[in-house]
Amino acid sequence: MQSLWMLAASLLFALMAACSKLGAADFGTMELVFYRSVFGTAVIGLWVLSKGFTVRTPLILSHIKRSFLGTFGLTIWFYAIAHLPLGTAMTLNYTSPLYMAAFVAFMTMRRHEGQSWGLLASVAAGFLGITLVLQPEVRGGDELPALVGLASGFFAAWAYLQVKELSAMHEPEWRIVFYFTLFGSVWGAAGQMLMGGFSPITWENAPAIFGMGLTGTLAQLCMTRAWGAGNLLLTSTLQYSAIVFAAILGLIIFGEPITILSALGIAVIIVAGVSATLLTKRRAKRG
Repeated sequence: MQSLWMLAASLLFALMAACSKLGAADFGTMELVFYRSVFGTAVIGLWVLSKGFTVRTPLILSHIKRSFLGTFGLTIWFYAIAHLPLGTAMTLNYTSPLYMAAFVAFMTMRRHEGQSWGLLASVAAGFLGITLVLQPEVRGGDELPALVGLASGFFAAWAYLQVKELSAMHEPEWRIVFYFTLFGSVWGAAGQMLMGGFSPITWENAPAIFGMGLTGTLAQLCMTRAWGAGNLLLTSTLQYSAIVFAAILGLIIFGEPITILSALGIAVIIVAGVSATLLTKRRAKRG
């Protein structure tokens, strides 16, 4: 039952995406990254102080690398959310397991090891699902946001590899998240100042900003708890419920219809993503 934390995380991530889309009407992408990150930095920082822990680490360069990849992926994802239907943007971001599987397949080929045809089939099926989603949803002029959304999945996968490396070096998860949010706060603030300064916060747009920060931080905590539960099959399956939640929120809040073709594409991506995750983990254990 602990893996059901992923269900909560998926709902919260979908709500975070919806809040960021609402906030995009008044704030730029870099502002959204700043507010999303600074909320997490403050919450985790206060928790660290209350526990008497320290954020000092000999792995600061590794943290910077992981934080840059994750923050850049978050930045371009927020851009995609602002310009694409919510369900489509969420789907494109959740292609990260397919990129992970492609990484594994590529490294296998380089080492001249036995290739996993199931893994390659999962990747191929996943990208077929992507074409099904994009065909009805991407209108003329939306090609760039769609490509940016796909790139966000790539950077999410790359950042996950760095998280695995830091975890292997016994770096606590809270410290990884702290440096990620701290980097995002500095990145977002610096980027927005270069673009001319921050937009005013009003009673009308404040709920979107606060909701994005709160749901994003809670989602990250729930996701960390879920992956620690140990039930890989259930956890990897439930993470894709974020796509379904986002599609439903897009329909209810933004009036974005769910076509049969895009629903079929989402289903293909979910099946392919779960298969790719399980096959990648299985291959890693054998290795």
